[in-house]
Amino acid sequence: MVDIIKKELMDRVKEHEGYRLDPYFCTENHLTGGYGHKILEGEVVPTTKEGWDLLFEKDFNKAWDSMKDLCSTHELNIHIKAQGILCEMIFQMGANGVSKFKNMIVALKSQSYSVAATEMLDSRWAKQTPNRAKELSSRMEELAS
Repeated sequence: MVDIIKKELMDRVKEHEGYRLDPYFCTENHLTGGYGHKILEGEVVPTTKEGWDLLFEKDFNKAWDSMKDLCSTHELNIHIKAQGILCEMIFQMGANGVSKFKNMIVALKSQSYSVAATEMLDSRWAKQTPNRAKELSSRMEELAS
């Protein structure tokens, strides 16, 4: 079950991020390539789709592990789909960025998915990427029923 959810999640992240072979500067002015990978100073930049796919898998696994750490740190016993939503958010803005969603985390601690969904939209992230934020918030809201 978890493997199926992770595969679907990977596909969704790829769809949200889009793909570019050649590096570009994102809206935050970071050099970026592949599936939304922030290129770090001194990092070897892939020149093929296969190279970007390998890097995506590494980035995704890091986001998944960070989501598990966040859930453990905050003692979140949440639905696997809510974990997936957190993973997507972490992939996009990093674990540090998601950890700043204090009210969302408090809501998740009590499995108040509707409140968490609302808190997701009360953010700079939602203003910067409104379509993605609304979609993920809507997914979170669905868990409340």
